[in-house]
Amino acid sequence: MVSDTKSRSTYIGHVPVTDNILSRFVSAATSQWILRNALVITVIVGISCIVMSVYYTATLNHSGSIRPRRLVDLQRLTLSQSGPKTIVSNNGKTVIIDTSITKRNYQPLKYRLTTFAGAKISRSRRTKTQYPLTLDTPYLLSNQKLCKSVSNISVLTIVHTAADHFEKREVIRRTWTNNSYFHHLGSVRILFLLGTVLHNNATQNKIVDEFKTYGDLVQGDFIDSYRNLTHKGVMGYRWISENCMHAKMIVKTDDDVVVDTYKLLKQYLPNLSGRTRYILCNHIAPGTMPIIREHKSKWYVDSDLFRGYNFYPRYCSGFGLIISTDIIPFLYRAAYLTPFFWVDDVYLYGMLPSKVNDVAYISLAGNFSLNFMAGLACFENNTRQCPFLISGARTPGEVVKVWSAMGKAYKRTLHINLNESNSLVKTDYNTKNSVIGQGKNDSDNNHMTIKSTVSIHEEQANAVISKRPHMLANTTQKTKVRTNNSAPV
Repeated sequence: MVSDTKSRSTYIGHVPVTDNILSRFVSAATSQWILRNALVITVIVGISCIVMSVYYTATLNHSGSIRPRRLVDLQRLTLSQSGPKTIVSNNGKTVIIDTSITKRNYQPLKYRLTTFAGAKISRSRRTKTQYPLTLDTPYLLSNQKLCKSVSNISVLTIVHTAADHFEKREVIRRTWTNNSYFHHLGSVRILFLLGTVLHNNATQNKIVDEFKTYGDLVQGDFIDSYRNLTHKGVMGYRWISENCMHAKMIVKTDDDVVVDTYKLLKQYLPNLSGRTRYILCNHIAPGTMPIIREHKSKWYVDSDLFRGYNFYPRYCSGFGLIISTDIIPFLYRAAYLTPFFWVDDVYLYGMLPSKVNDVAYISLAGNFSLNFMAGLACFENNTRQCPFLISGARTPGEVVKVWSAMGKAYKRTLHINLNESNSLVKTDYNTKNSVIGQGKNDSDNNHMTIKSTVSIHEEQANAVISKRPHMLANTTQKTKVRTNNSAPV
């Protein structure tokens, strides 16, 4: 017994093989458990990052002109009485907007952070959030004196027109926007917005000559095409913010309608006087206008834009509407925060107003018709006064017919002669009479010759036209020039 105990206590030798194997087995299992769980955690974190990235991209990005996103301090986007305001543009430059010319005291407007479900897709052709080109690019043609030379403007009418619609612009000047017909009711100004044409110096030269004669054009540095109308509208907001904030009312139309300017000045202007933050239009309620995904449609919208939406949000048809002047600067500045969307009506009169608090939509229902024959018949009706403020007229000849019917209707029903101002203008659109002399009683001519300032713009415009191929905003700029029917309606 003693020998056995002694032998156990004094035994020195190798650790049994079975003990060594067990130790290794436990260590390997623990290592595998750690690695397996670490891999699962890594996969979960990776998927979460991808989901958040896709969600952020789908929520905040639209397609349009390529511009980098730059943060803007929302506190700087308010209009006050203190004079010029500055904002940081997308290219890092500072834009100064002089708001001190207005005589009215506006309460600051706050911006909403509402965003729509546009998307930046992963294809190489769309790699950055894109914004309207005309946010801060120089005008090719612009007459800053058009409004500033007149202290009291009742209505500024801005017309979206195609670059080569010379006859349409001419007949509009000589009919429903001719201030000599309405000088006793107020002061009317007309401004045509247009882009440039691709490889057509002859058309550009005619535009420059037209600008020298009338001074009522604003031409932007973008190709005048159907899918670039958003650029045109933002340019209009910008120009008004810089040059015409003292106008009592802003009317926006296309060049294929006629506005009853007498009714506008006699009824709408007094009724809307004192109101702010409104848009009077053919209102499209949210959830009523479907987003068209059919590739063959003129209004096809890519599935990556407004992803998850079947209907457009609230907006206005752009053929004719009235906007209170006080919100124009805010609509312009909201474009710095709203990615480009090519359907101009949705962008200009829906997405941008959604960024501004307390904008009221007033319906124009029952007070317009885009059907030429319906509008003509309405004014020719001998039993009642036509309720239409806006009537469709696609050709210069149709404009003349509707305008003539308006004049006869007012003479018949209200015993008003719209020609009582001794205007020198004739209604035959084929005549070449200039509208510079608009009547003996018109003390502040609407159109003016500005040869002293046009030469610089002309040189710049010609240079841009000659170098146009490298200045395309996107592939949609090559689209055929439209006839200015805003869509969808």
